[in-house]
Amino acid sequence: MLSAALFLLGVIVSVVAIRYGIVASHKLGIVDQPGGHKAHDTVTPFVGGVGVLVATLGAVFIVSQFFPQFTVRALPFVFGVVAMFITGFADDILHLGYKIRFLVQACVGAVMVFWGGVVIADLGDLGLGVVQLGGFGVVLTLVATIGAINALNMIDGIDGLSGSLSTVCLLLIAFAAYRAGDMAYFALIVMIVGGLVGFLYFNLRYFHQRRARCFLGDNGSMQVGFIFAWLLADFSQASPSQRIITPVTTLWLFAVPLIDTLSVMLRRLWMKRSPFRPDRHHIHHLFLRAGFRVQDTVLVLAFVQLVFGVIGLGGLYAGVAELDMLIAFVAAFALCFYVLLRPWRFVPLLRRIHRLIGFTSAHAIGVHVSGLNIEGLGDFSNKLNASIGPRYDFRFTAFKRDANAGGCYGVIELLCDDQALTQTEVRDVLATIRREFRSDRALRIRQFVERKEANDRRVGYKPRNANRRVVDRRAPHKGLVIYRVLSAAGESSVLLQCKA
Repeated sequence: MLSAALFLLGVIVSVVAIRYGIVASHKLGIVDQPGGHKAHDTVTPFVGGVGVLVATLGAVFIVSQFFPQFTVRALPFVFGVVAMFITGFADDILHLGYKIRFLVQACVGAVMVFWGGVVIADLGDLGLGVVQLGGFGVVLTLVATIGAINALNMIDGIDGLSGSLSTVCLLLIAFAAYRAGDMAYFALIVMIVGGLVGFLYFNLRYFHQRRARCFLGDNGSMQVGFIFAWLLADFSQASPSQRIITPVTTLWLFAVPLIDTLSVMLRRLWMKRSPFRPDRHHIHHLFLRAGFRVQDTVLVLAFVQLVFGVIGLGGLYAGVAELDMLIAFVAAFALCFYVLLRPWRFVPLLRRIHRLIGFTSAHAIGVHVSGLNIEGLGDFSNKLNASIGPRYDFRFTAFKRDANAGGCYGVIELLCDDQALTQTEVRDVLATIRREFRSDRALRIRQFVERKEANDRRVGYKPRNANRRVVDRRAPHKGLVIYRVLSAAGESSVLLQCKA
């Protein structure tokens, strides 16, 4: 009951703090400007970290009241969170160099080690007993802290991704804490998750919210990254009989941000570039390039993180040897790195997966219909106008491949300037048309993707065999236009009608 109350409290305080933060940021002009390697096209406040900070501070205060034993580590934990929030906020406004950020993050890591007593002292049992690190443990803790902070910061590239991944990771960690009976940490994490959910209310794309109203910002990603560094180090470094998770399990619980960051940095080094130079080769960028919408990319990667986390915890509770779990993770990382190293092969694979899943393409602008009868184009357009005309403005164009062809194909283009809205409309129109014409077995209905060379799966490839379907297939050159109808506000007008 206390946990549910803390979760709801975390959501409420986060939503209130962010709402007022959005208003204040617009008045003060503290917003993220579009441009460069950024994907957004409107000014957006980066105050998401404010909600998470308020929820985290509230969680520390409340948990300290119910669990006095947590008070010992409360101050260094709060110091680290606040320090990362301030540093991140300064970076959002002033764009600090990576050397300054690394220096501050290392200092915060030192506070975690020498004041909080959280240090990576061993690597667990890797086959020959527990591997003790001695004095090197402090160095590894600092490196791991800097790595966790920047991994979450680097993956924060599209709406909802960092918040969703963090929520999934924290829920898995909370489960481990609950199973181990550590109710203080469990209650703390639950309220922080509430703060993240409150942030996602403004950051996710859902229903009619087609773009984020605020970003997490460096102020949010840095503090959440520090929280991960603290929790994962502390949970894995008690005595072997008391630790909540093994050191190897931490890799699985933070897998997607870790694998993405390491893969991208190694790829930059492989290409003889600076590992700190931003680019658009993160895993979420490849999903977008393959036609996944932002919200679908977030859903898939959050699910992938859940799978990684479940494998890690499943291996832990099933008693799988830590060395075997480490080898499995290294193998998974090597596979992911190999795939990300060759994006020109990975993107086409993602496109095939996208079609199998049935997601709406981010490049979709309408519906493609093949198998049409030339004599029945008028009836077809009338049915279209009756079924989708009252809700959407569209243009229906029928094409004939050549003079000897008996049939034709058509394209229904939705007339909307907002591409994000068009994607939502396409999904609805596809379902409506398939339902309206389900009795006509000759029709083949699918998404119509805007023609761009980057979206064309056939560019640079030859047909695999001579028997591949070519009838009604799109090509760089269109066929002869024989019929065109424009429907606006539910009223259609025939622009062209050509009898063949």
